Amino acid sequence: MNHTGPPGLPDAALLPAEAREWLSRPSAARIATVWQDGGRNAYPADLDVANRVLEVFPRQADAAAINREHGLLTARELADRGIGQFLDLGCGYPLLGHISEPGLRTELDEIVHDARPLARVVHVDVDRGAVAHSRAMRTAAVGSHGPVVLHGNILEMAHLLDAVQALGHLSLNRPVGVLVHDVLPWAADDEQVLAAMACLHRWLPVGSVLSITHSSSDLAGGWLAGAERVLRQAGIPYRPRPRSSIAELFGGWPDLDGGPLRLVPIAQHHAEHRRRKASPAMSAAYAGVAVKPLSLDSRALR
Repeated sequence: MNHTGPPGLPDAALLPAEAREWLSRPSAARIATVWQDGGRNAYPADLDVANRVLEVFPRQADAAAINREHGLLTARELADRGIGQFLDLGCGYPLLGHISEPGLRTELDEIVHDARPLARVVHVDVDRGAVAHSRAMRTAAVGSHGPVVLHGNILEMAHLLDAVQALGHLSLNRPVGVLVHDVLPWAADDEQVLAAMACLHRWLPVGSVLSITHSSSDLAGGWLAGAERVLRQAGIPYRPRPRSSIAELFGGWPDLDGGPLRLVPIAQHHAEHRRRKASPAMSAAYAGVAVKPLSLDSRALR
C-alpha cells in the first residue's frame, strides 16, 4: 500500500477529519518538496499541482535543485567566513535521507555544523506541517547548540523576529547569516514584502549577511507565467519579480565581497556550483548575498 504523505508524517487516512481536510488543500511547502524529492509519498493535492506546474515549466525540478545547492554552498561559505549564527526563513520540509546521491548533504544545519560545530541555527516556516516535520527529523541534534525550528510568517516580520529573539538562541551582539531562499515569490503583495524586509534590515546587527534567491520573469518569463497561473488557480499566491524589484529587497546593502550588489542567475553565483553552466532560464531566479554595513542611507530602508 502506498503511503499518502511525506516521509515521516502519518498516512492521511489515519488522521482526524480536520487534519485530513487540511491535507486536501495544496501547500506551497509540500509542493516545493515534490519538485525536490521527485514526489515520493506526496499527498495527492500537492502532487497534482506540482505536476501541473511541471507541464508548463518542465525544468521546475531542475530549478529547485539549483536553488537548494546554492543554499548549501552559501551556508558553507558564510560559516567559513566566520558566521556562527543562522536564521533560515522559509525552511520548508527537510530532505534528510530522502535524496539518494552518495555523500550529499541536504540540510543547512548539516553543512553549517560540519564547518562550525557550535554554530546556532534557527529554522522558520509558516507551514505548521513543515515545522512539525523539521522538529521530528532533527531530534538527533540535542543540546544548546542544536537547531531550533519555529513557526512564523515572514509577512509578520516584527512578530516573527520578536519570537526569534525570545528563544535566546541567537545573539544580536554578533552578525547573523539570514537565508531567504525561494520564499518571497510566494508572497504576492509587493508592499508587504518590502515592509517585511525593511524590518529585517533594521533588526540585524552590523556585519550580518542576507542571502536571497527569487524567481524572475526576466529569466524565464513564459514558463514562470504558466507556473504562476497554475498556482493561482490552486489558491496559492506566486509572484516572480523583475531583477530591479529583487535588488530592492536588499535595502541598498553592498555585496558580501564589497562593492555593488552582485545579482546573477542562481547557478552562476558560486564557482563550484555543479550546474554553473546551466542556462539562466534553467535557474529561473536570481541570487544575491549582501552584508549590512556600518552605516546606511536611511532612504534604503523606507
